[in-house]
This record gives sequence, structure tokens and C-alpha cells, in this order.
Amino acid sequence: MRSTDIAIREAAATFRDIELDHPLRLAGATVDRFTLAIVRVTAEDRAGRLACGQGASVLSVPWSWPVSRLSWTARDLAMRALTERLAATALTTGPGDPFEICAELAAGMTPKEDGAQDGGDGEPLPALAAALALGAVDNAVHDGWARAARRPATSLYEGFALGRPRHLLPVQHVVGVGDPLESPGRRARPEPSVRGGEGRDHGGAGGPVRPLRAWLRAEGITHVKVKLTGQDPVTDARRVADVHRVLRRSPGGHHTISLDPNEGYAETSAVVELLDVLRASPAWEALTYLEQPVPRDAPPDPDGMRRIADRLPVLADESLAAERDLPRLAEEGWSGLVVKAARGQSLAMRSLAHARDHGLRVTVQDLTAVDVALAHSARLAAALPLDWPAFEYNSRQYAPRANDGLPGHLVQVRQGHIVPGPARPGIL
Repeated sequence: MRSTDIAIREAAATFRDIELDHPLRLAGATVDRFTLAIVRVTAEDRAGRLACGQGASVLSVPWSWPVSRLSWTARDLAMRALTERLAATALTTGPGDPFEICAELAAGMTPKEDGAQDGGDGEPLPALAAALALGAVDNAVHDGWARAARRPATSLYEGFALGRPRHLLPVQHVVGVGDPLESPGRRARPEPSVRGGEGRDHGGAGGPVRPLRAWLRAEGITHVKVKLTGQDPVTDARRVADVHRVLRRSPGGHHTISLDPNEGYAETSAVVELLDVLRASPAWEALTYLEQPVPRDAPPDPDGMRRIADRLPVLADESLAAERDLPRLAEEGWSGLVVKAARGQSLAMRSLAHARDHGLRVTVQDLTAVDVALAHSARLAAALPLDWPAFEYNSRQYAPRANDGLPGHLVQVRQGHIVPGPARPGIL
């Protein structure tokens, strides 16, 4: 029995509708809105001290539940309902630490809620959609646990190798499929057409999309992630080369590029072709890693994945939904994994520990996190020892008004960085 163990005495979930100023186009899908789930809990430790905690998650339908016979609204409502049920179930867990409480919550999910078919007529939630719902509750529990102990959460994680927190985070800028690279009037190749998702395909309330060159000039960004279509390796390689040309003509010294096809390539052989084409380009020296090139449910192809990894580190993202997914990553040829705060603090810490034990590499990405979800993601990125320190912060591009309640040091990019802020009790 530990003095820091807690029981959850109150829990409630609320939801905020977020509409993007401009759609974020991925391989085969468009994100133009999502739900921000915010869970608040009251935790009581063994000494009877009470503390309030809050956690958030981005319930992104296109990312976590892209294929379905259900409407976007029906899928979103199902994810909200699971978040509410898990928050209520938290009252019956513990006493324990957040990892134990999260495990109880996960074990209590029905097969349909956990992404498994159970013979019924209803469509189950995919495991990744369930992970986002669980993540909001799990994050709130971690926050309440650390606040009850009056300490930053990272100081309570015994057995986890954490480094000295960073006080500056270099920002990684996202170049969506079709996002402009140059200002109007400059010559640029036409962008490939992309099959849109259910969301509206328009410029949004923000007017013309700001081109990459303008972002680089205004903020001093040196790290870029390029979204790829997965339709044709040569076309995708040309897009990367175009981005690199813009970077070379921008101030800031050395620039880096990561690649993200968002499961767009059906076969590993096409990914190998993409990288071989890029090897002949000046952009090759700027490349750092490749995220989730093939579908999450694709049959394992260890040889193909290792051929990719021999060229460029390849990281699992959509393939990671729960702790049970971790053991197979190295076997399937992945070089490492992506940590997302939206999947929950418990999975983030478990993923880091597994990666370090099995020679896998780690980075943090943010899933267009806004408001308290962005604050959590930034603090997580600042605390973890990462192989690539750049912090994805694309809500400033696509949903900046959703961050109006955050302090300026976290929102404003100066010389390519943001300041996550000093460590405080909790995770935020």
C-alpha cells in the first residue's frame, strides 16, 4: 500500500466542438473538425487529501475511425459515450496508482468498445478510437494523482528513465497534402488531387491558406513534417523535393523533414521506391524519419519494413492503440514509435519504457491538440528523452482560436520554439 495511491471520488466529461479554419488533408481523408474531450476528476489519497485533476483528448474520427458504414456524427457520438462511461466507471476503481486504474478501465471495456467483434449487429469502435476515449480519463487520473501528492507527475514515475525537462521545444510545422508552399505568383507544381473525407472541403473561416514560406519567415521554423498522398512514390518524392527547395531558401540554418503518409501506401515495396527516389534528391540529407507508411491493419511484412528501416527510421503510429500492441513492433520491423498524449499518459509512459528496453526510437506528436490537450502534449514532450526533439504543433495552423485560453509562452512561436513552462503538480 502506497501513500500516493488514490481513489476517484468524482468524475465528469465535457466536450468542445472544434472546427478547423482550414481543412487538414491527409492521405485519402480530410480533417475539418473534431471533438475535444475534457475529463475532470476529484482524487482522494490514502491520507484523505482531495485534489482536482483534468485531462483531455482529441476525439478525431478521420484519424481513429476512418472507415465505417456509420456517419461522422454517429462515430463521434460513440466516442463521446465511451468517454462518459469510462469516466463514470473510474469511480469504482482503486485505490491504486494511475497505471492500475487505467488497466482496470481498459479491462472493463466491452469487446465492441475495445475494437473486437462480439457477434452483435452493432459496429465496434476501432481500438484506436477506444484509446482516445480512454486517454481523456487516464490523463485526468494521472493529473489528480500527482496533484494529490503535490508533485509533478514525472517525479512520481518510479522505474522510468526520464531526463532533465527541456525549457524550449523546437516546433515542427506540418505541410498538409495540397497546402501551398509559395505565395501566389510564384511558380509551383500543381498539387495532386486527394479523395476528401466526409468533412467540408473548403478554405474555412481563415481565408487563404498561409504558404509554407510565410510560416518559415515569420516564426523561424526549422523542422517540417510533410504529409504524403501514398498514391504515387514519384509524385510524393517530388513534393518532398519542392518542400526542401523552399527550406533551403529560408533563414534558420539546418532544416529537417519528416515524412507522414498516414497509412497511405498499400505495400512496403512502394515505400522503398519512394525512399530510393528521394536518395537521388538533395532533400535526402534533411530527412529524419518516416511515420506509419502502411495501413494499421495490413498483414505484417517484416522483411519489407526492415528494407524501409535500412533506408530511414520508420515509426509506428496508427498501429499503436494499446499496451498489447507494443511487443510486436520490433518483430514486425519497426524502428520505433510515436507517443501521443491523446492516447493517454499510461500508454505514453509504457511505450517509452518498452522502447528503451527493446532498442526502439521515440518521438512525440500531437494530433492537432488544442487548449489543455496542447498544454499536456507540450509538457509530455518536454519531459521525455526523445530521439527527435521537434514538437508537432499544428493547431496554430489549423485551429488557432481554440488556444485562446492558453498562456502566450505556450502559444507563440519565437525563433522556432515554444516554452512549455515550469513543472507544476500534475501533468499540465
